[in-house]
Amino acid sequence: MQKILIVIISSFISYIFVFSFFFFTLETNFEKNFKIKETTNYYKKYFDVIEHIRYKEKFRFEKKSNELIFNYIKKDTGNKIILFQGDSWMHHINKYSSSQKLLKAKLKNFEKIINAGTTSYSPSLMHKQFKILENDFNIFPNTVVIYIDQTDMGDELCRYRRLISYDQKGDILNIPGEKFPYYRDVFNLHEKISYSLIEQNEVSKVLKTQMLINYKVKKSFFRLKKRFISILDKNTELTKCTWKTIENYKSELSADDRQYLINLIEKYFLYLNDKDFVKQIFVITHPHKLQLVSDNQPNDISDIVTFSIKKIPKIKHINFSRILKKENIYGEFENIWKDDLVHLKEKNYNLFLTRLLEFIEK
Repeated sequence: MQKILIVIISSFISYIFVFSFFFFTLETNFEKNFKIKETTNYYKKYFDVIEHIRYKEKFRFEKKSNELIFNYIKKDTGNKIILFQGDSWMHHINKYSSSQKLLKAKLKNFEKIINAGTTSYSPSLMHKQFKILENDFNIFPNTVVIYIDQTDMGDELCRYRRLISYDQKGDILNIPGEKFPYYRDVFNLHEKISYSLIEQNEVSKVLKTQMLINYKVKKSFFRLKKRFISILDKNTELTKCTWKTIENYKSELSADDRQYLINLIEKYFLYLNDKDFVKQIFVITHPHKLQLVSDNQPNDISDIVTFSIKKIPKIKHINFSRILKKENIYGEFENIWKDDLVHLKEKNYNLFLTRLLEFIEK
């Protein structure tokens, strides 16, 4: 009894110490929270549906609503709609006013130009995103432009493959955000949402402190569990998806992984093909710098897309890997890239868009 009593008293004292620490430092844990309740609820609504939606630091202080998923480049009355989907390559349209002006000038026949490009979106997330646009926002595009990036191989195989759930028909149901992931920043919205909900909860500071402690205990437990599993099983999918890991799929890709990607992309294309309101689909692929100037990254997503579109008559594949072998639309390759060797500088990005729009305008 004496030993038990000592343990209980020691545990209580430890708890008081921990509670006091978090009580007096509570606000420091909330410095990176969403400051607008509506924004927090928006992220919370879609967290269990799609792995992430758009995020920037300034979004924490602004009510963005649908702009967290898509935005209008042009919004006139009418039903002729073109939708752009993809990763940061398409999201860059929002970054450059020159690119937005280019789209408006070249796509005059469309009453609405919608950009849903989101950082690190790959085909499975675009598939789910399209369903959200269709079902939650009543967006029914006539033309869909999909950019599939080289890093989508790594995103799909390392990040999203283990998160996808399917319905009874085999269609993608959800790709929920991961709770307590190894990675952080935009791919760890779970913590930002959780902390924001605690801060915005209309309860006393004492209760908020306890809620924060509960979250941190749960987080530590799940992360230790994942770590323990990864030590026991070297083949576990609980992998930290670093940039190096994502990039490596351009160098090494197994036959099984390749077939998985073909099936996944084909599934999305078939879904779009069955939509009567979708009249034409353009799929764009573009090489990264090292794929053009070296032989170290032989795996090209363009080849996988080519296999995926065989059964889909609506799709036109705009393959810049082939285009650039025939004509150099940029000039000196050494000078067209940003420092990451993945994205194009603004001037060259607009040259890319101009060439792309030539196919759409035909």
